Amino acid sequence: MPVLPRWYMVINRCCFFLFILFIFMSTLGCGLLYTNVVQPYSADFNHTPVGTKQCTLSSYKIQIPVPPLFRTRVSAEWDTKRMQDVAQKAGITKIYYTDIKTQEVFLGTYRRQTVIIYGD
Repeated sequence: MPVLPRWYMVINRCCFFLFILFIFMSTLGCGLLYTNVVQPYSADFNHTPVGTKQCTLSSYKIQIPVPPLFRTRVSAEWDTKRMQDVAQKAGITKIYYTDIKTQEVFLGTYRRQTVIIYGD
C-alpha cells in the first residue's frame, strides 16, 4: 500500500472538516451573512380582524466578539419608544395583532428587531 504525503492528509482532513462545518451551519435555520425573517407574535388568529393601519417599533443590538475569548461578546442594545406611544402616534386605538421582523448580519453581530403593529 503506497504511503500518502503528509500534506495530502492535512488537506483531506481540512476538506472533511469544512464539509461537516458547512452541513452543520446550513441546518441551523439562519443565514450566515444575512437573515431577514418575519414571524407572528401570536399564533391565535381565530376571528382576528385585519387592521387598516400599521406602525413599527424597532430595537437594535450589536455584539462584538472579544478576540482572546471568542465565547464572550461585548454587546449594546437599544430600542425606540414604547408600543403604546408608537401606536397612538399612528392613530391606532385598538391593536389586533403584531408581527416581529428580525434582521441579522454575520451570525448575529448586528441584530435589528422590528415589531409591526396592526390595528384600527
